[in-house]
Amino acid sequence: MALTLAACSHSGHLNGSVVQLQGGPLSGVRVTIDGLKTHVEVSTNDAGRFVAPNLAPGSYAVKADLPGYVMEARDHVSIAGGATTSADFTLHPACLEEGSYVDGGLNWGLQAAEAVVYLRIAAVSDPDRWIVNGQCIVGVDHTATVLSILNMGPDSGEVTKTIHIVRDGRVAWKPGEEYVSFLRWEPAIGRYRPIAGPIFMIPVQDGRVVWERSDAPNIRTGDAVSKAMAGLFALLPSARGH
Repeated sequence: MALTLAACSHSGHLNGSVVQLQGGPLSGVRVTIDGLKTHVEVSTNDAGRFVAPNLAPGSYAVKADLPGYVMEARDHVSIAGGATTSADFTLHPACLEEGSYVDGGLNWGLQAAEAVVYLRIAAVSDPDRWIVNGQCIVGVDHTATVLSILNMGPDSGEVTKTIHIVRDGRVAWKPGEEYVSFLRWEPAIGRYRPIAGPIFMIPVQDGRVVWERSDAPNIRTGDAVSKAMAGLFALLPSARGH
């Protein structure tokens, strides 16, 4: 018994919590602790807490894993004899590379867009995870300079000289590129998103639009931006009401 007590006094303990991003505690998370000649697995309780007692002093790799979430790992977690070490984790929901879209045509696009603007991409950030409408996506944040505004509906957020646009997926637009953009405002993240991916980010080259759709017969590839914007404005529901 004395030998057992002596051994326990030289062991350490690891505890911690696991929560979800922008959410509460996660139960049932598998927490794996790997060290020299040691492999321990424990699970979080209903409060998102876990405890791993009686670990030999040393350095451990700890990871938290739950289906539907992105695994998070910590290397070199140090356990000291007779002490308790804490390790807390925040798990991100598993992310989609791209959101899914339905293209209902130009008339649908003009009605669905909360803002239609002509802009230039100014800067691009590294890919990040965004929670949009309860769904996690991998997105790239673009800082854009607004060159002119065609339409701004009541739910369009605040369109100023500079705005941010999140593009789903890991592929970024390039600084200096110009677009006529059909956007919707995402208040949860304070960013805009194209209403239908690249379909409604109409490229502009040398002041002229690149337009290859058949559902807007008055707008053609090579039209000046001013002409294209006027043609789009005439099709807006708000314009038809006057």
